[in-house]
Amino acid sequence: MKNQEEKEKYQSIIDERLSIRAAARMLKIAPTTAYRRLKKFKKQGNLTHGNTGKANRPSQPDKEQIIELASTKYEDFGISHTCELLESREGLIVNRETLRRWLNRPKTRKQPKQRHHREPMPNFGDLLQIDGSFDYWFGNEKSCLMNIVDDATNIAELHFEKQETVISACRCAYAWFKKYGVPHAFYADGRNMYHLLPEREHNFFTAMCEHLGIRVILARSPQAKGRVERWNGIHQKRLIPLMKLDKVYDMKNANKYLENYIVEHNKKHSHKPALGNSHRPLPEYVKSIDDVCYIIVERTLNNDWTFSYNGKIYQFPQQSKYPPARKKISLKITLNGNIYASYRCSVFIVH
Repeated sequence: MKNQEEKEKYQSIIDERLSIRAAARMLKIAPTTAYRRLKKFKKQGNLTHGNTGKANRPSQPDKEQIIELASTKYEDFGISHTCELLESREGLIVNRETLRRWLNRPKTRKQPKQRHHREPMPNFGDLLQIDGSFDYWFGNEKSCLMNIVDDATNIAELHFEKQETVISACRCAYAWFKKYGVPHAFYADGRNMYHLLPEREHNFFTAMCEHLGIRVILARSPQAKGRVERWNGIHQKRLIPLMKLDKVYDMKNANKYLENYIVEHNKKHSHKPALGNSHRPLPEYVKSIDDVCYIIVERTLNNDWTFSYNGKIYQFPQQSKYPPARKKISLKITLNGNIYASYRCSVFIVH
């Protein structure tokens, strides 16, 4: 209605029945605006805006296909991860916020930061954060994803185990040593498996760190090791639906699946350190995990040259017809269960 009234005023100006100033006063606009619109009316015969009926963005020809895939095949994935998979696996490119709008998914609100931000370490290998993440990674039973993250570069090493144990931590750490070398320190939570408590014997992890000269720093809260905790959450959101999509349902295949996943993850999320690489090479004598993951304990050697360990009796080779002169025998127990009994200059492989 207003547009029709404006047209009549401009037609009256053309027919010389009305002046531009009078028409401007009647339309409640500036005379210059009235003059500009009069020129447009003479040229086009209407006052419709040139962009009327046009979309702000070009149409997405694959919209229906994208929505179908995102709602069925990739329904378990987050918005950003779905966009990445659509591009890498389907060859379909879509903006993250566009897909969020199409699927009518709300944004997840991030919790406000409550702690002081700590700058990352300057060198690759200065500090590794280690933690276990429990979830239904595959199948119906909970399992543990051992996660090691370098503080300076975000480079990760992952390994699936049934539980977060000393053995699982050692295996994941040794995989890191073989790839990158020996770091300066681990940053771990207050579990006894990571730290040597007063008046307690070494376990395999604490002994391994002592053999290689690795410092273990205590993280006194989950927030203190926030970087590895955040990556645990990211792996839960991305890795679980990925393995479900690619039909990975057992631990053996899951650890094999991790080989490619780690490569792609590190390629996408890691970055260069501020200074350089501080890893030390593994010692030349280290040929297997048993060469660094072992504990030394002492036991009593009985008069019949036997000793007990872990509830079992073992026979040491008798060196004379007399009882042993020294009552203490040293045992070296490796991660894989081998036991080496040492008495004076003799070494006996027990198991």
